[in-house]
Amino acid sequence: AGLPSQLHLTVNRDRILEDTVAALFDRPVSELLAPKVTVKFEGEQGLDAGGLTREWFDAVGRALSDGAADPKGDSLLTLAPDQTLIPRRIGCESGDVPLEQQERFRALLALGRIMALAVFHEQPLPISFSPILCKHLLRVPVGMGDVRQLDPEFYNLRVARVLKPHGVDEITVALGEPLTFLSAASETCLEPQELKPGGAQVAVTDENKTEYVQLLCEAYLCGGIRREIQCLLQGFWEVLPPEVLEPSELRPRELSMLLSGVMILDATEWRKSSSVPEVETQVHRWFWEVVQEFDMEQRSKLLHFVTGSSRLPFGGFADLRPPFSVWVTHSGTPEHLPHAHTCTNQIVLHQYRSREELKAKLLPALLIEEFGFI
Repeated sequence: AGLPSQLHLTVNRDRILEDTVAALFDRPVSELLAPKVTVKFEGEQGLDAGGLTREWFDAVGRALSDGAADPKGDSLLTLAPDQTLIPRRIGCESGDVPLEQQERFRALLALGRIMALAVFHEQPLPISFSPILCKHLLRVPVGMGDVRQLDPEFYNLRVARVLKPHGVDEITVALGEPLTFLSAASETCLEPQELKPGGAQVAVTDENKTEYVQLLCEAYLCGGIRREIQCLLQGFWEVLPPEVLEPSELRPRELSMLLSGVMILDATEWRKSSSVPEVETQVHRWFWEVVQEFDMEQRSKLLHFVTGSSRLPFGGFADLRPPFSVWVTHSGTPEHLPHAHTCTNQIVLHQYRSREELKAKLLPALLIEEFGFI
């Protein structure tokens, strides 16, 4: 039998997220792959010619962001350090799932399906998902570059110190005991966990320190929410399997844009809402001239490059926290590409000698995924 021609959904505006989860969790995948979605809001008149579907995607996205900023809340999603959204820890890392938590895991699976439908029907959600989550959806490994970008302080203290020459010896002396294969405590996983079987008894050495920092970074990024991420991935992959996505060579940043859309980014408002440098140099002025020249897709890539998100907060650039900033450094040379600190929404430019040179260095930087190593 062929696919259904439409996926019909009936939801109540006051229960938009609950009704959507209930409607999508048990639907056969064949229905989810219908070429068209039609939505009816309970108690309202009107046929869906596309506008109600767009409104439904938008309303679901906004409902998903409700409560995310509360670290002790009960929303499905919570804010990552870079202010993008990740699954909130439910509390069950392994073993049997208590009955009261099963509904939340089902909701995460349904959320994965919603995200896949947003991509499939080209209906972006008005929220920004973590680049770590986008990498998982595409089965792209996460690691040191992501930690350096998202949490430079942790990277410098726990990763760079280990990797530098004689770093393991220095840390061992500082600790007064050997450094072992245990994770670092984080907001999603408060107690250190073994990074591999028997890790608590395995000392870190110069020979195995690369393995250690890779496992440490993966655990820091995903520890405590692996099961939550897996549920979301399962729902997404039921609709858009990795085997379907891989031939397209889709990159995590491009997937983020498909999920969250490309906003109207006004260059004048962007500059007006950004931090004012103590001394504005010619490089600063050239940068804003280049932004003015960029088309909307290029501006979206620039925003994602610097902030980790291709979308702005609800209030636009004025609500970006911290404010967008441009730093012109005296280190490096004009041959270096710009780099960014997503945790502070800052782009770092070198002493470029012309506007054309700045633009020529900026454009390729926007195409690099792990730009933390530039």
